[in-house]
Amino acid sequence: MKKALCLLSALLLAVLAPLSVLASAENGDYIIDEERVIRVAYPIQRGLTDVDEDGNLCGYTYEYLQEIAQYTGWSYEFVQTDGSTDSLMDLMEQVQSGEIDLMGSMSYTEAAAEMFNYSSYSYATSETVLQTSYSKMQEVVFNSQLPQTFKIAVTGNENSRNVKELQDYCSLNQITPEFVHCDNDDEMVKAVQEDRADMLLSTSFNYLEDMWTIAKFSPKPVYFVASKNAKADIMEDLNTAIMHIEQSDANFATRLYNKYFLPQTKDLVFSEAEKQHLQETGVLKVGVLSGQPPFQQVGVDGEASGMAIDMLDYIKTHTGLKFELVYADSQNALYDLVKEKKVDLVAGMPYDYDLAQAKHLSMTQPYVSSQYILVMNDKSSNDSLKDKRPALLANSPFRGDADTEAAIYETTRECVHAVASGEADYTYIDTYSAQYYMNQPEYRNLRLISQNYGTYTVCFGVVKPGRQELLSIFNRVISTAPEEDIQNIINKNTLQKTPFSLGDLIRQNPVGSIALVGGVLLVIILILLYFLRQRARMSKQAALELKKHLQVYALVNEYFFEYDFATDTSMVSVPPKDTQGPSQLVCIDHKKPLEDEMLRISRERFLAAVRSVQNGIQEIELYWDGDMHWVRVALETVLDGDRPIYTLGKFNIIDDEKKEKEELLEKSQLDSLTHILNAETCRSRIVEDLQLLQDGEHGAMILIDIDRFKEINDTYGHMKGDEALQSMAVLLRSTFRADDVVGRPGGDEFIVYMKNVTDTEALRAKCRTLCDRVQQLTVAGSGLTISAGGILAQKGDSYNDLYVEADQALYRAKNAGRNRFQIAPRD
Repeated sequence: MKKALCLLSALLLAVLAPLSVLASAENGDYIIDEERVIRVAYPIQRGLTDVDEDGNLCGYTYEYLQEIAQYTGWSYEFVQTDGSTDSLMDLMEQVQSGEIDLMGSMSYTEAAAEMFNYSSYSYATSETVLQTSYSKMQEVVFNSQLPQTFKIAVTGNENSRNVKELQDYCSLNQITPEFVHCDNDDEMVKAVQEDRADMLLSTSFNYLEDMWTIAKFSPKPVYFVASKNAKADIMEDLNTAIMHIEQSDANFATRLYNKYFLPQTKDLVFSEAEKQHLQETGVLKVGVLSGQPPFQQVGVDGEASGMAIDMLDYIKTHTGLKFELVYADSQNALYDLVKEKKVDLVAGMPYDYDLAQAKHLSMTQPYVSSQYILVMNDKSSNDSLKDKRPALLANSPFRGDADTEAAIYETTRECVHAVASGEADYTYIDTYSAQYYMNQPEYRNLRLISQNYGTYTVCFGVVKPGRQELLSIFNRVISTAPEEDIQNIINKNTLQKTPFSLGDLIRQNPVGSIALVGGVLLVIILILLYFLRQRARMSKQAALELKKHLQVYALVNEYFFEYDFATDTSMVSVPPKDTQGPSQLVCIDHKKPLEDEMLRISRERFLAAVRSVQNGIQEIELYWDGDMHWVRVALETVLDGDRPIYTLGKFNIIDDEKKEKEELLEKSQLDSLTHILNAETCRSRIVEDLQLLQDGEHGAMILIDIDRFKEINDTYGHMKGDEALQSMAVLLRSTFRADDVVGRPGGDEFIVYMKNVTDTEALRAKCRTLCDRVQQLTVAGSGLTISAGGILAQKGDSYNDLYVEADQALYRAKNAGRNRFQIAPRD
C-alpha cells in the first residue's frame, strides 16, 4: 500500500514537473545563531530544479529556495537525481524516512497527507493548459457561445487526470475534442507543427519549446512536504518564510514563472488572418508631426526624419506595408487629422491610456522610452520651483510645481526656446530630446537636471475603429525587433553632428564681432592680434561646448565618449554601478604609455575604430575591469571640411548577447541525445582537416556501429537504447583525443576522425583498444559490442571516398561475426 501511495504522489509530481524547495524561519524571529544544513530532494526537471550548461543549479524551485534562505540563514545539501518516476519514488521514501528534510512540488491528496507533513502555504500553482504554436495563436479562438471542434494532442488515455479535466473544460465551453494520441511531449509538439493537431494538452510547469498557452484551467496549489517525524521547527520556519516572501513581494512567484516558463520568440511569424490583411491593405496614411525632433520632423529639404520615421521604414521592410506621410504642425492639428479620419495611423504618440481613449486611438507596443529631464535657464535658481513658471506641452503629464500659471506650447522646440529666452523658467523633456537640443548653439545657456518621474514612452497610434490585425502586425514587428536594430535607430537620430557657422559666432559674441570689424579697419598687426585673441576665444568656446555635451552625457545612464583628434584624448561618461546619482566623467590621455600589454592592445583597437572616420556601428573586444568584454560602439565623426575634429560615440557591453550567439551556434552543432557532434558538423570539420593534410601526414576515419542495437530497443525499450547511445558517446570522448572529431551521424552509427596518425598499425591498435573498452559497457546487465571499419587518410583524399571505404570495412567486420573491426587497405 505504501508503494502505491508513493507511486500516486510521484505521478502527481510528474504532472507538475517536479520541484524541490526548502525554507525556514523561527516564529518570525530571524536571529540566526548558527547555520543549519537542510537536505533537499532535487530531481532534475527543466525550468524547475535544473542544472545549467555550466553545471550551476537553477530554476523556479532553486531560486525560491535561495529567497527563503535570505530569511532563515539555511544552507542546503541537494540530493540530485534524474526526473524519472523511479527516482521520484526513491526520493519520497527518503523524505518519509527522514533521510531528506524537504521535497517540493507536491499537490495535496489525503493519501499523501497520511505519509507527509504539508507546508501551510503553497509556493506555486500548477494549471492544466492548452498550448499551440506562435503562428496559430491568432487563429485558435474559443467561443463558449458556439459549438466548436478542435483536434487536441494528448499523452494520456481518457481516464488520466489531465484528460478528465480537459473534458470538463470542453463541456463547459461547448467544445468537442478530437484526441490525437501521442507517446510523449515531443510527439505532441510535432503534431501541432505538422497541423495534425490544433493544440496540445500540458501543464503550466512543463516547458515546451515554441508552445504558447491559449487556455488555463484546473489550478492546483503546490506545497512542500517533510517527514511526519521531522522536527516541528522546520515546517514552522518554512511556513513563516513563505508568508514573509508573499507579503513583502507579492510578484516574486510570478516573476520566477515568467523567467523560466514564459516562452520567448524572436521570429517574426504572421497568422493567416494577418497575412491576408497584409495582402489586402493598401497605402496607409500616417500622421507625422513636422517639428518634434529627434522623434519626427521635416527638414529643410522637405524630407521626414526621426525615430518614428525610421521605425516605419523598418516595419515597411518586414511587412511590405506602404505608408503615405501626412504632416501636421502641432499636436492639435495632428489629432484633428485623427478626428476627421484623414489618417490611419499616428507616427509617434505618448504611451498613455487616457490620451489614447480621449483621441480615439489604439496604442501599439512602445518602441522607444527614455527618462525625463528638467531643463532650466542657467540664470534660474533650482532651490524651489514654486515661484517659477513652467513651459509645458498641451498634452504633457506634468502641470508644474509652481503657483504661477504654466505657459502652454504646441511643440517641444517652443518649450525649450521659451526657457532659453527667459519667457519661462523651466520645462520637462525626455533625454533624447534634451541631447538633440543641447547640440544646438543657441541653447548653450540651459542646464539639465535628471528627474525620478516615470519614463517617456513612445508608440504608434492606430485610429479607431481599426482592424485588429493591423495592431497585431505592428506589435509583432516591434516585439521581435532586435535590440541592436532599435538602438541603431536611436543612435542615428540622437548622435548629431554639431555644425559651427559664422552666424553662430556672431550671435554668441556680438561684441567680439564688432571689434573684429573695427580691427579690420586698423593696422595689419592689430588684425593679427585680434585673430590670435579670437582663436583663444574659440578654444574656450569649444571647451564650453564640450562641457555642455558632457552635462548631457552625465545625465544619461549610459556610456558616452568624445574623442579629440587634436589632443589625442577621450572624455568618457561612466554610469554609476548602483544606477543612482550622475555618471562619472573620466578623461583619458592616449599619449601616456601603458605597462599592461592587454591595455595597450585594447587602446590600439579603440583608437583604430574612433580614428577610422567610419560612422556607424562597430563591434570590438576590449580589456576592461580586469577582463575582456565585447563592446558595440556607435560612432559619429565631426569634420571641419575634410579634417576630422571629434568623434562622438556611445557603446554598450554585449557580452551576454555574444555568449548567447556562441551557445546557440554550439547547440546547432551537437547531436541532441548524445551531445557529441552531429552529422553536418562532423562532415565539415573532417573536410577541413583533410584539406590541411600535407605530404607524409596521415589521419584516420573510423565508422562504428553498436552490434544488435535493434534487439536492445526491442528487448529493453527505447530508453535503454538511448542510454546505450549516450554511454557510447561518453566512452568515445574519453578514448580519443580532445582535438579528434567524434560524432553521431544518426541511429546507432558513430564516426571518429583521428588527426596525426603515424600508420595503419597505430590505427589498428586504437580500434582494438576501443573494442576492448566497449565490452566493459553494459545495458540492463548485458554487455555491449561494436563493429568498426577504419581507413588511413592522406593528402588528396575526399570525405566521400574515405566514408565509402570505411563503411565497406565496417560491413566486412559485421559479416565476419561482429565484435571486431576491419581496416581498409591502402594502395
